[in-house]
Amino acid sequence: MEKQNNLYSTNKTINKTKICAIVNVTPDSFSDGNQYYYPEKAIEHGLDLIAQGADMLDIGGESTRPGSTLVSVQTEIERIEPVIKGLKQKSSFPLSVDTWKSAVAEHSLSLGVDIINDITGLLGDPNMADLIAGSNIRPLYVLMFNPVLARPQHPSSLHFPEFYLDNNQPAFTMTEYDKMAEISILEIMKYYFDKALNIASKAGIKKEQIYLDPGIGFGLTQKENLLLINNLPEIHKLGFPIFLGVSRKRFLINILQDAQIETNPETDSGFANRDLASATLTAIAASKGVEIVRTHTVKAHLLAARIGEAIYQADSAADLELPKYS
Repeated sequence: MEKQNNLYSTNKTINKTKICAIVNVTPDSFSDGNQYYYPEKAIEHGLDLIAQGADMLDIGGESTRPGSTLVSVQTEIERIEPVIKGLKQKSSFPLSVDTWKSAVAEHSLSLGVDIINDITGLLGDPNMADLIAGSNIRPLYVLMFNPVLARPQHPSSLHFPEFYLDNNQPAFTMTEYDKMAEISILEIMKYYFDKALNIASKAGIKKEQIYLDPGIGFGLTQKENLLLINNLPEIHKLGFPIFLGVSRKRFLINILQDAQIETNPETDSGFANRDLASATLTAIAASKGVEIVRTHTVKAHLLAARIGEAIYQADSAADLELPKYS
């Protein structure tokens, strides 16, 4: 089961889109809430995902779906700690923790976690940057563009919780909010990244530690989700690898529904179609050179990633004559 992962490798000529499989230890996540809430089930599920071929696991102790209620630092730690410990005892695979709170991140790093996946991209907790920069572990850090923070009064943002600590100030000034209200979603993303990356640089976070996430599904319209996916290469132009989470997002379900394709999660075909649509996006992401995709399932995404990355690396592919069908 054990295998080595070079998490810092982003060389296009040897690009392999890695699968980061999700282990939600929550009672209310949007697609698998309560399924793996108990540590024993979560650990078993994580080991199964690794056995299926996942390259790493992303453990979450707080749901951030639309309509969710944020939990305390202590509750989040109590949910994830036994799962981290159990997986660390049984596997050497890289572990990520999905948290935007520095106290949770600090505790997770003390337990041996390799990656901090921050959906607020340093703008939710003012202590996160110093924590990541000062860690002896030199963890990978996923810095996500969060449209909910960038435009909190946008209709698509109002369904989400406010990603602020009690004593924290808004992520942007009123002048910045006014500016972002007048520009495209792609320009907003770049503005957000520029602000967050400045914070990272000043704190001393190394560039090679950072992956950028375009924040698909967070306070975005259908069109904006699609535009960000279509423009993923713009993130590579900034000089950073990409961490992409699109698995089972609502906009995918809307696309299927508009095409009159079954999406009812209570039926086998509806649930399977949601995951098939997610895997299709993994293929598209891999064809654009995305380094890591975050997924709920593994098998279909592995197949999709191998096809997509083959397209991305077409120039270096062997020029083989294909045999006839037998």
